[in-house]
Amino acid sequence: LLFFAIIGVFGGVYGGLCIKLNLRVTAFRKKHLSTRAVEEVAVLAAATTAVTYLNTYTREDMGELLSYLLQECHDNTKGWNGICVPANAWRVAWGLAAATLIRAAGTVLAYGCKVPCGIFVPSMAIGASFGRLVGTLAEIMQRSHPDWRLFSQCAPDTPCITPATYAFLGAAAAMCGVTKVTVAVVVIMYELTGALNFLVPTVIVVMIARTIGDAIVEGGISEQLILLNGIPFLEEANDSEHHGDDGQELLDMPVATLMRGCDENMLVLYTAGMVLNDLWEFLRLSPKIHGYPVLDNEQDMRLVGYVLYMDIIAELRIEGLMHGDGVVIHTISFDPSHNRSTYNFKNFGHIVDTSPVTVRPRTSAETTVEIFRKLGPRAILVTSEEDGRLEGMLTRKDVLRHIRNQPDH
Repeated sequence: LLFFAIIGVFGGVYGGLCIKLNLRVTAFRKKHLSTRAVEEVAVLAAATTAVTYLNTYTREDMGELLSYLLQECHDNTKGWNGICVPANAWRVAWGLAAATLIRAAGTVLAYGCKVPCGIFVPSMAIGASFGRLVGTLAEIMQRSHPDWRLFSQCAPDTPCITPATYAFLGAAAAMCGVTKVTVAVVVIMYELTGALNFLVPTVIVVMIARTIGDAIVEGGISEQLILLNGIPFLEEANDSEHHGDDGQELLDMPVATLMRGCDENMLVLYTAGMVLNDLWEFLRLSPKIHGYPVLDNEQDMRLVGYVLYMDIIAELRIEGLMHGDGVVIHTISFDPSHNRSTYNFKNFGHIVDTSPVTVRPRTSAETTVEIFRKLGPRAILVTSEEDGRLEGMLTRKDVLRHIRNQPDH
């Protein structure tokens, strides 16, 4: 159990530090390297090639390395690269230790760059290297001091330590530490081997890795990157929801308490449209806006539909009106009830969604959040019950911003 605990602690520490350091690298990448993706990838590739070639265990492909590290040693077999020869034990241990550090540093630096790559296999390779290292050191200790109480259950003059088993457990611990997935990792590792006798040790190291990892940083690397990049992701509902300051559950609040009202600098378009140059200025000032509510006029403020920013840009490109071209076109309209266009008047009403997702101000936030989760709209428009007047708009970010500002109970 001592060696299992060591592997579990390593998995948690590796996962926690990997997440924290990778978040710093990602923040640096977004700030300084966003326009130098090719140069970054070239430098990473060159540095990785130069460093990994020096070590036998990092020189191999990670998939092949896993297969070698998970191979058991049998009598009269040297194994891959002499890994099973007792005389090579210390050389193997030092090589595995270096490989663990090199792989871990490479994963921290490379994960998130502009090259398709994952975190599962690198983490498994790192964990397997460390697990095999622990197994090799345990084997050395058992051969040197067979009378120690730690090895009291080992039969004399027979192999007692199986380094491949420790490599297997190390792969599970590292993968759990960086992803914070527990049950799925145990199932995956069981499916890889089909050996029930590995099930309990796997559960032990996975739970230790998860506990240590959570003590360092909450959430797996994917959740942390979602938060860092500001992606509006709503998790599935659970039994413990956040509560507001007044003691009632957040999801029982009316949507009016969460929405952005029309008086809060909300950008809207009107069916009458605007002059082309004014439209371009309007779009230039709101490049990060996904879409705009379309209203009948400025007085009544009745909702007509919703139009996407990218649809407007695409339609301007089709009509040859990009960047002020075609200045003879005076007006761009967004009236879906008419399709007429003339030489100096263009109607973009056909790109307006006349059936956007709408709710009433007294609709519960619980219903609104479920709409986001099940239907996946970018925005929900809030209209009055009497005349369809636009009262406000709610996005996923508004919901998440309100949830994250609440204290946990």
